[in-house]
Amino acid sequence: MGFQRNRPAWWKDEHTGRWERMKEAVLRDWQQTKHDLHMGGHELNQTLKDTVKQAKGDQPMPPIDRANPPKIIGDAGDWQRMEEPIRFGYGARVQYGVRHPQWNDELEGVLRQDWNLMRGEGDRSWEEVKLGVRHGYDFEERKPQKTPTDRPSQGTMPR
Repeated sequence: MGFQRNRPAWWKDEHTGRWERMKEAVLRDWQQTKHDLHMGGHELNQTLKDTVKQAKGDQPMPPIDRANPPKIIGDAGDWQRMEEPIRFGYGARVQYGVRHPQWNDELEGVLRQDWNLMRGEGDRSWEEVKLGVRHGYDFEERKPQKTPTDRPSQGTMPR
């Protein structure tokens, strides 16, 4: 099941480019989240700050099975099943995020309709992918807020 065949009408090259830049960081976040929820995944010692830095290219991304110390708990098969719904949710944030900064019933209805219009016969139902879509949509929201200590020093005190 290729994503190129199954994509909503609003999906553009911009969505694909942004997804490709974020995919590995989101995968690490997904594996750590699954581990934290005792649903499999990998213990990556991955914090939200790590994910954001890796997504921005500010921190090198270790291989998916590398952690301190490495401890593999799940398998990669789940990521293959969940990448498409998570990618769909991430792209939907780009498309609908200004109008819907928070997940809500109206947004869910729109995304359910988009998903059902793009999926082919035999593809997974909305109920099967909803949690993955929401994970992708909410990914940007989980970024830590900048604190005064995150800002570069200007060398002078404010007046």
